[in-house]
Amino acid sequence: MWELIVIVPVLAVVAFAIVHQLSVQVNEYRFYQSVDWDFSIDSKIDRLNIDERMFGYSLNLTNWQRFYLFRPFFIFILLFVLVMMIVSLF
Repeated sequence: MWELIVIVPVLAVVAFAIVHQLSVQVNEYRFYQSVDWDFSIDSKIDRLNIDERMFGYSLNLTNWQRFYLFRPFFIFILLFVLVMMIVSLF
């Protein structure tokens, strides 16, 4: 019983983080598409700076690296964690 009281909110938080990162990725896709894929312009869409908060220091990622490498990998990791959490319930 207590496990469900703890696990359900944690699952919800991880799912919300995935949805948030997916929405930021879509918004950045639309932004960079509208500026003809000029990655020298910062979209400032991701106000959380999740890469800096995750590592405690700036990774000095370019906008291109954040868009194509970091965020898709981060979404994949979150999905993997969510799936493993669900699998661990069974």
